[in-house]
Amino acid sequence: MTSIGHNGGPKLEDDEGPPVPRYCKYCRHWSPPSDHEVSAYEAFRIGISRRRVKRPSGSCDRVLMAQGKPLAFSATTDTFGCLNFLAKPPVPITRGRGFVTIYDGDRIVWQGHEEDIPEEHL
Repeated sequence: MTSIGHNGGPKLEDDEGPPVPRYCKYCRHWSPPSDHEVSAYEAFRIGISRRRVKRPSGSCDRVLMAQGKPLAFSATTDTFGCLNFLAKPPVPITRGRGFVTIYDGDRIVWQGHEEDIPEEHL
């Protein structure tokens, strides 16, 4: 018998995090377009610029459209998806640098960043 969850029960939903749409912008193989292309398109899209700009596309050299077919290079938009999708690893959560105020009754004893708290106040 194989165990699925940490205690042999069903897999918990929190184990994988929220579901990620299978779009190119969430795939680790995709390279996004330049910031200049994106900002020019956004200016056109919301009406700031009248100069027509094509929708920016990124690039991927691992596009797979059908199982058993060869991989191909393609310019793809951020909402395109292929069969070779592989989710980007989650961005690491940075902890610390929170500002802390320590009180003793109504009096402030110490203020500063979380990682600088003196030993006597831990």
